[in-house]
Amino acid sequence: MKRMNEHFANRLMWGIFIIGIGTVLMLRQSGLIEFDIGDIVSLFWPVILLFLGVQSMIRRMATGHGSMFGAAILLLVGFVFLGRNLDLFEWSVSDIGQFALPIVIILFGLRMIMKPKPKEAPKNPSPSDEWQAYPYRANDNVPPAPPLHPDPTKQETPSEEMAQSGPGGINLSKPPLYGDATHADNAKASSWQSHGHESIEARIREKIEKNQRKAERVHEKMRQHAERMHRHHHHGKGKERVEWWNSDPNVQNRSGFIGDIYVGHDYFELKPMNISHFIGDTVLDLTKAQIPFGETRIHISSFIGDVKVFLPNDLETGIHVVSSAFIGDVAVLDQKDGGLFKNMDIETPYFPETEKKIKLVVSTFIGDVRVTKVG
Repeated sequence: MKRMNEHFANRLMWGIFIIGIGTVLMLRQSGLIEFDIGDIVSLFWPVILLFLGVQSMIRRMATGHGSMFGAAILLLVGFVFLGRNLDLFEWSVSDIGQFALPIVIILFGLRMIMKPKPKEAPKNPSPSDEWQAYPYRANDNVPPAPPLHPDPTKQETPSEEMAQSGPGGINLSKPPLYGDATHADNAKASSWQSHGHESIEARIREKIEKNQRKAERVHEKMRQHAERMHRHHHHGKGKERVEWWNSDPNVQNRSGFIGDIYVGHDYFELKPMNISHFIGDTVLDLTKAQIPFGETRIHISSFIGDVKVFLPNDLETGIHVVSSAFIGDVAVLDQKDGGLFKNMDIETPYFPETEKKIKLVVSTFIGDVRVTKVG
C-alpha cells in the first residue's frame, strides 16, 4: 500500500509539472503571452527547488519515507532565491541562516511532542497473541502428518535389508563408511586433486600473462601520449585549447555550496584562482586588485546562479574571456547574447602584446554571466 502511494505521489507531482510546462508553451505559441525562455529559466529556476521540496514532503506524508528536514531546507532555499529574483525582498541565505539554529530546535521539540510513542511488546502475551497453526474449517480434511525418519536404533530383519539393497547387494539406505572406500575411489580422488592443482596453476599463469599484456598496453599509450605532447609543444599551431579548470598546485581555490560568494571587498594581490559554486551568485571584483605582470588565469564554475565579474578599465591590462552557459544570458564587455548553449570567446585589442593579462574562464549551467569594465 505504501509503495502504491509513493508511485501515485510521484506520478501526481511530475504530471502536474509537465502539464504546467506544456500549458505555458501552448499559450506562448498561441500568442496569448510573450516571454523569452532564457529569461524565464534564469528568473524562475528556484521553482525547481520548491518542486523537489514539495515532492519530498508529499512522499514523506504518503509513505513515511524521506526526510522532512531536507524538504524544509529545499523549500526555504527556493523561497529565498525566488523572492530575490522577483524583487519581493532583499533577503539572502546568510540572513536566513542566522535563524537556522532556533528553527531546528523548535522543529526538534515539535517532533518530540508529536512523534507517537512506540508500542512495547507485552511481557506476558495472551494465548491469543501466541503462534497459532494455519486455520481450517471443521469440514475440511485434516492433512496427514509428515513421514518420520527411520529409527536408527531399530534392528532390521533380513527381508527388509534385502528390500533396501540395490543391484549387487549394496544397501542404498545406509551411507558407506570411511573404511569401505575402494582402491578405485582413492585413485579417482587423487586424479581430481592433481587436476585441481593443474587448473589452479593454469589460471595463475593466465592472470600473469594478462597483467603483462595490460602493462605493455599502458606503457605504449604513455609513450604515444608523450610523443603527441612533444609534437604539440614544438610544432603545434592553431586555436588554443581551453582548460576549464586550473590544475596549477599554486592556485587559490574558493568553493561554496549554497549562498553567495563575493571576492574583492578590499585591495588585494591578484593570483591564479579557481572558484566553484553550487547554488547562489558569484561576484568577482577586480577593480581593487593589484594585477601582476604576465598572464593570470581565473576559472569560475557555477551550477545555478549568476556570475558577475567587474574588471578595471585599464588599457595596460589585456582581458581574454571565455564563457559557456547552458541556460541564461551572457554579456561580456560590449557583446550580449541569450538563450540556450551560449559560448563566447572575446579578448581586448592587442591582448598578446599587453604586459598584464587576465584570462577569465566562466562556465555555468543555469544563470546569467556578466563581465563588465568599471572606471
